[in-house]
Amino acid sequence: MCGIIGSTTYEINENNLDELSHRGPNSNGIFQNEDVSFGHTRLSIIDIENGQQPMVFEKGRLALVFNGEIYNYRELKNKLKKVIFETDSDTEVLLEYYRNFGLNKTLEDINGMFSFAIYDNGTMFLVRDRLGIKPLFYSFRDQDLSFCSEISPLKNLIGIENLTINPQAVSMFFNTYYIASPETIWNEIKSLEPGHYIRFDRGSMEIERYWSLRKEKREFDDLEHLESLISDSVFLRMRSDVPYGAYLSGGTDSSLIVKHMSNHGKCKTFTAEINDDELNERKYAEKVVEQCDTEHTNLPINYEDINLNFLKSLVKYFGQPFADSSIVPTYLISKEISNNVTVALGGDGADEVFCGYNKYNNLKDIPKNFFRNTNNDFIGDRYSRDTYGYMLSKLPYIPEDKSEILRLLDIRFFLEGDILQKVDRLSMASSLEVRVPFLDHRIVEYSNKLTYDKMFGKIRKYPVKKILENYFDKDFVHRSKIGFMLNVGEWVDNFDDWVSNSDALKTEVFVDDFDVKNVKDKYLKFAILMFCLWYEENYG
Repeated sequence: MCGIIGSTTYEINENNLDELSHRGPNSNGIFQNEDVSFGHTRLSIIDIENGQQPMVFEKGRLALVFNGEIYNYRELKNKLKKVIFETDSDTEVLLEYYRNFGLNKTLEDINGMFSFAIYDNGTMFLVRDRLGIKPLFYSFRDQDLSFCSEISPLKNLIGIENLTINPQAVSMFFNTYYIASPETIWNEIKSLEPGHYIRFDRGSMEIERYWSLRKEKREFDDLEHLESLISDSVFLRMRSDVPYGAYLSGGTDSSLIVKHMSNHGKCKTFTAEINDDELNERKYAEKVVEQCDTEHTNLPINYEDINLNFLKSLVKYFGQPFADSSIVPTYLISKEISNNVTVALGGDGADEVFCGYNKYNNLKDIPKNFFRNTNNDFIGDRYSRDTYGYMLSKLPYIPEDKSEILRLLDIRFFLEGDILQKVDRLSMASSLEVRVPFLDHRIVEYSNKLTYDKMFGKIRKYPVKKILENYFDKDFVHRSKIGFMLNVGEWVDNFDDWVSNSDALKTEVFVDDFDVKNVKDKYLKFAILMFCLWYEENYG
């Protein structure tokens, strides 16, 4: 896992790399020629001693900066029989595979989470993985292209004086509490969509889609095959030259991941110990620990230190407003896990891929079910947009069935814009790499072929739960879902006076005479607080 930054107009320097040092504390490097400047910060996972980046071939004709992991790099390496490798890194395999087979074949064959930039004799490619696990932001202005793993360093490279607030992003944020690709809070900075790449050549830029979910006939019901895919996905994601473990919440998804990890030997597991009986799943995690014989650690999570300075520090990692309340426990548990291991596997993605949310039980009003807030009356006219129509326009296809529509919205927007954005920024804030086996593209593609009753029947997330029944009793498997969240209602009102005095409320983003103290929805109030913190960070 790493941080990448580059430009065709600005020279990358050590100050730029310092802003990404949390993503890659082990080493850094810069490559530049008359066409491009690439920067890289490295968190060493595979071939610790070698694999430094930027990786450069042919005296600078070919160069790569890469964030993420290519899990099947050993299998790909076996296809490059004539190549003499200088390292055992997935980075070298990626660049050699591109050199030998070209971009299209490379994107077809690699299995991983990634964002990377390749410079090839005057042409540059920017690529993001199929589901959007790894971020990639870019700005195309005046025939020049700049990019980065995070928004803030890119903003600082371009200059905030050259940026304006994006109305579509503002509207999306207050509907969903996140901003999904291709939008960011800035009009002039975009997020490359999952499964897409950019081709830049001498001032001209083209964006191409190389992968998306396709409309399939739902005629497969072989859960044994699904489990074999999950098993192989877990096995590939256990490849590491540094200590690794798993985040074990005690829920169905992480429990199945740990079960398959334990098939390959003793593994380390970590559980957040929350001082809230309604949210604490420790007793369920202990059952998994006992059955799978893991080396387990309970990590107490302390919410007593939540204050403005703490929340401001989280805003910096996102570079734009973000208000999923689980950012607090996610950051704290990631920080604690990073004290023990460098890599952690998690169960993220299963709820979105296999319809695990209760919202599927009521499909009369999809926007009401999908959005966290449907009343944006407090937003000024200039910043009010149709978020739902915009999102529908970005789906790969529009199914006739409402369950299918909701699932595609979850995968394309909620998964990429909320879950994966949150996990990437807050794990990398502590230099922890999180891997998500359920988002192996083979699993996601197969889920699109499972029969309708397997995917959208009365039992939520039926495929995962049915597989888990092979290892745990039904009471464990089919208990009510507990979300990983923070009850903001206990403390968010404490910041009303600060929000009321924020300069953000004086802008056209909010209607005249808006009073945050009149907001009854505590999670909407938290979203307004996080927006104001972002505004003060950038304009205060």
